[in-house]
Amino acid sequence: MKKNSNAFIIIKNLSMSEKRYFKIFSERHTIGEQNKYVTLFDELDKAEEENDVELKKKLKQSGINPDFISADKNYLYQLILRSLNVFHDSKTYNLEIKQNLQSIEILFHKGLYHECLKLISKAEELADECENFQLMIDILTWKKKCSGYSLGLQKAAEVNLQIDKYILLINNLKRITDLYYESNLIQAKNEKQSKSDIISKLKSIIGQHELKSEKHALSFSAKIFYYLIYSNYYFTSDDKQKEYDSLQKLVDIINQSKTYSIENPLDYVSIYNRLLAIKKFFLKSDFFNDIKVLNDFTKKITIRKEVISSRVFIHTNTHELEYYLINNDFQTALTKLKEIEKQIEKLNFDIEPYHIIYFYYLHIVTLIYVGEFHKALKFINKTLNEFEFEARPQVYLRIEVLNVITHFELKNYSLVASLSKQIIKKNKSTNILTLFEEKILNTLHKIAISKHLTPKEETQFIQKLMIEQNDLKTSNQLSVNLLNDNYEKWLTAKLKRKHVFELYK
Repeated sequence: MKKNSNAFIIIKNLSMSEKRYFKIFSERHTIGEQNKYVTLFDELDKAEEENDVELKKKLKQSGINPDFISADKNYLYQLILRSLNVFHDSKTYNLEIKQNLQSIEILFHKGLYHECLKLISKAEELADECENFQLMIDILTWKKKCSGYSLGLQKAAEVNLQIDKYILLINNLKRITDLYYESNLIQAKNEKQSKSDIISKLKSIIGQHELKSEKHALSFSAKIFYYLIYSNYYFTSDDKQKEYDSLQKLVDIINQSKTYSIENPLDYVSIYNRLLAIKKFFLKSDFFNDIKVLNDFTKKITIRKEVISSRVFIHTNTHELEYYLINNDFQTALTKLKEIEKQIEKLNFDIEPYHIIYFYYLHIVTLIYVGEFHKALKFINKTLNEFEFEARPQVYLRIEVLNVITHFELKNYSLVASLSKQIIKKNKSTNILTLFEEKILNTLHKIAISKHLTPKEETQFIQKLMIEQNDLKTSNQLSVNLLNDNYEKWLTAKLKRKHVFELYK
């Protein structure tokens, strides 16, 4: 498959305001040829797929020589990057520092050392505020040079010693960041290890010197990863209260910073997402206040607002839906789904399938609970057709289970029989489903292949399944969690010949 050009890719990722600015910028910076590159930009912008044959035809019709299309697209790409640099100039502290560094280097080569030192002083303040140690070392390197030429070797030597402080902070942050990634990788291999092995390995990580106390995390950035590591550990060990406390402490820390959220918007949203994931289980918490904080955050963003908005939309609505399911508020969940459907068409989602798959899982559960099975099937098919199993195996396979349940409700027994067998076979190699989930599939398969089954006989199958569930609970082979609670609610409703939402009016 032919790869798209850099120019095509970047154009498809520009905001409307960035596109408008490019037109202005290109008129100023491509004297005599602006029409050529604006026309090429417009044609690529309009195209749904990049096709050089069609593109050359369009350029020829506009009176532009298309013989050097590859070179022209490459120049256009460079021109777009230059326009973006100017458009986003000083929109974050880091961008402002880099702009200052460029000016410092130009002034230095002109021998204007005192003027350099004025800019360096400003850049130091900015780098200190946003804790960019790498840029601080660059700033101090220029300060050392300018001091040496204007204030003498003694002053240059003093500046050189300051660099040691930031090397220490970088090394401390690097070490704690390494431990954070190690803790994440251990959790990612969850399916291949026993829980006790994972907890043991995470204990070994938090036993490292840098993690024995918060004071060993020497910077604001290091403290962030310090608390993320502890929240990973408490999540794995099912200590919800301590996980909640760690994440709340972390959010309190980042909200004290004037710059963190703006300089690191994706990380900020990700951390808030983790807090909401645990906070919804604490009924007396200010869960909805944090939902509002995250929604309001999108108004502060200046760079790639669309990316942040789509992530916040998915995360906040995912947690809100799950909150309503936990608290058996199914009518509010359904109302929320209708709100989401109105808004979802306006957004272009730039977010990992991992999050979208779970978002759709909650849609499906809600629709099954309220008896809208055909609509549930729409989201099931959408998920199974648009995403791959590997994107989120644990949830993807459970959507396949919900597919069987939905077809069972619609009395599509031939599909129930074939799909349930396929999933059980698939689970032998993945070992994702619990024993109880396999029992559900086996029971639905038996009902589906039984001919002339009376309603009473079907109820007996469900009753037997409920007894088996209670036995598994009693023997601690079935944990009490939201997943198993969802199945129990559905089975209870089946016994009473009602929809789930009717049991909790």
